[in-house]
Amino acid sequence: MKSVKIWIDIVNAPHAHFFKGIIRELEKRGHEVLVTTREFDGLTGILDMLGIDYYIVGKHGGSTLEGKLIASVERQHKLAKLIIEENPDLSLYKNSPEAPRVAFGLGVPTIGFADNDTATAVNKLMMPFTRRLIYPKAIDAYELIKCGADANSLRPMNGIPELAHLYEFIPTKEPLKELGLTAHSYIVMRTEPIKANYFNGDAEKSILENIIPLLPDVPLVLFPRTETQAKRFEHFENVIIPKHITDSLSLLYYAKLMIGAGGTMNREALALGTPTISTYPGKLLAITQWLINLGIKFHSTDPIEVSEKAWELMRKNGAFRKHIRNVIIGMENPMDVFLKEIEIYEEYGTFPVQEVASEELRSRK
Repeated sequence: MKSVKIWIDIVNAPHAHFFKGIIRELEKRGHEVLVTTREFDGLTGILDMLGIDYYIVGKHGGSTLEGKLIASVERQHKLAKLIIEENPDLSLYKNSPEAPRVAFGLGVPTIGFADNDTATAVNKLMMPFTRRLIYPKAIDAYELIKCGADANSLRPMNGIPELAHLYEFIPTKEPLKELGLTAHSYIVMRTEPIKANYFNGDAEKSILENIIPLLPDVPLVLFPRTETQAKRFEHFENVIIPKHITDSLSLLYYAKLMIGAGGTMNREALALGTPTISTYPGKLLAITQWLINLGIKFHSTDPIEVSEKAWELMRKNGAFRKHIRNVIIGMENPMDVFLKEIEIYEEYGTFPVQEVASEELRSRK
């Protein structure tokens, strides 16, 4: 197998965990890997923690449309200059608005991953320029085509993206010791993704603020997304906010329960077998609804319902963890799918039409 140069653009904190295993496996196979990233949400600190080398190219544009547009255009310009110089053979990304357009403009073949069917703006900027689009089968292929995806590019997978996050994961109790916790005695919480382009909820308050008083005497490890969010939880005596980047996967592994108003940490918890309640206030992702239908995830924005379900799941913890793991074990890992698609491209110099996707689309006509 010949060595190729592969460019991976990592634009969000969870993407670092998503691509870490792919990067390591590509390096083991003798490929050269070029990683680009941006200044956003402690992302560079996570890459440093994972031991991944990278170029910082641009930054996140904040919560306004004007800021997002200007930052994206500036980042494209800087990326283009770097990629012209580096001249990679293939580009990989997950929900990146800039990498696919730069790659397309420079004739670099692309493999992208999409898991958010509500992020219409990013999807429309990414999908028309993606040669092979990997996505969870929970998403209706027509939703992707409406955003510009080529039907021949589609590669559905039976799984969740966060399975890739567990590459070589070995749980450690060190982060628990730092926070003064013992295993299976606490709940992990995550606030709403208020900077995301698809979020249309109330950025000035969190549903978690009304849930916490209903869970007294239980230590709650909270991961806010901004300093403003963090300040709203400082007065709760049982809330612990980590002061620096920590091993969140280990905290999820040893948690009694996960309650999250976002998506990634909820699915990471499920991948680890930890019971999870979603409190996302907007339209549910297709992948969230799929997990609910499978009976391994719960959703509510009613604080009383959430607290009642939380106490129930904490009582039935062992049995429910076994049920979650029995479902998760049958899923496909996106890391394996990416590596297989790279092998196919190396062998044929193109991406063959996926029969699974074609059959799904024909059945809808």
